[in-house]
Amino acid sequence: MKAQSAPMSAVTLACAAALMLLAGCSSGGSGSGASPATPTAPSTPTTPTTPTSADTTPTAKVTEGVGNTVIAAGNAVSDIGKQIQNTPLPLVPEATRNSLGGVVVNAGDTVGALGAGVRDGLGKMGAVADPLGVTVASTGNVVQKAGVTVSSAGDLVSSLGTGPLAPLGAVTTPVGGLVNQVGGVVTMAGGTLGQALSTGPVAQVTGSVSKAIVPLTTQLTDATQMAGGATGLGGPLGNLLATLGNSVASGGSLITNTHAPIVSSLGGVVTEAGKTVAAAGGVVNGPGSGSATSPLGGLLNLPGLGGAAGGSGGGNPLGGLLGNLPVVGAVAGGAGGSGGSGAAAGALAPVTGLLAPVTGLLGGLRNTAAGAGGNASGALPGLPNLLGGLTSH
Repeated sequence: MKAQSAPMSAVTLACAAALMLLAGCSSGGSGSGASPATPTAPSTPTTPTTPTSADTTPTAKVTEGVGNTVIAAGNAVSDIGKQIQNTPLPLVPEATRNSLGGVVVNAGDTVGALGAGVRDGLGKMGAVADPLGVTVASTGNVVQKAGVTVSSAGDLVSSLGTGPLAPLGAVTTPVGGLVNQVGGVVTMAGGTLGQALSTGPVAQVTGSVSKAIVPLTTQLTDATQMAGGATGLGGPLGNLLATLGNSVASGGSLITNTHAPIVSSLGGVVTEAGKTVAAAGGVVNGPGSGSATSPLGGLLNLPGLGGAAGGSGGGNPLGGLLGNLPVVGAVAGGAGGSGGSGAAAGALAPVTGLLAPVTGLLGGLRNTAAGAGGNASGALPGLPNLLGGLTSH
């Protein structure tokens, strides 16, 4: 039995080796074995498109500028408070100086919160669903900041009883603590007020009013822009406001760059005020305003109205009367008449006259900041020819 099992084992091993060799050749060569599947490249993930927010209305841009100006005013007040904290004051304890600066800083934050509510609410008309609601709800944040200011005033009262004035501590400490507690109550009330103004019936009322004021302001702006385009005054007046606003903003930058105590902090206010004035130009000068495609241009080019439009036809008995009207002369300029620019400037003469003191003041500020040998046009571009540019065309 043992003699027969040995050959059987050898045959079995030989068959197994042959089967393994055939399996290897079939899978590795070009035999009939199934070829491995080609791995598919992972699909490139698509980047979700960010929905574009609706543009704000021209009126909203002006309101946003007002909000930014108020924020800049708050920042200026806060900067003054920080300067107070960093400036040694004679006969004033350090704790009192820091507390006084803290009161001013927190007061500036309160003003800034008010401006932020205007900017993020009514300054976003056309881009947010309930702009009035956002502004109204921000009142709670303003009250909270006011409460923090009151609390810091309590710290100021308490600090009066330190240092050389330590004998007053018996009075100032309890009074300061009481004022501090009042500030805490105001802060908590501000949080509750903000919650109440942003939800419930108040939110429903503000939402309804927002649905009415946004279309109303848009229609009023469209009417103003159409009037500016029809009379030919939209372009000159819009350019006047843009040039004046940019010049004022440049003056604000000069004030900021002086780095003078207290004064430089006001530069941001002047800059934002200038931007607001420039944005106001969009209210009277919309797309196409003041161009030669004035809807009254065809009427003014009629032969019978040639005298009114500045043409050669003088047979219209009303030509002299219409030609003496500055608005008609401005329309003639919008329609391509030769005397249109002068007539438009004449119609704006009262405005330019009123702005003359402002431009003179900015010119003096420019010369003071830049020095006697400074370049006027480089410091405040546009001011030297602010009004002349309207009459030079």
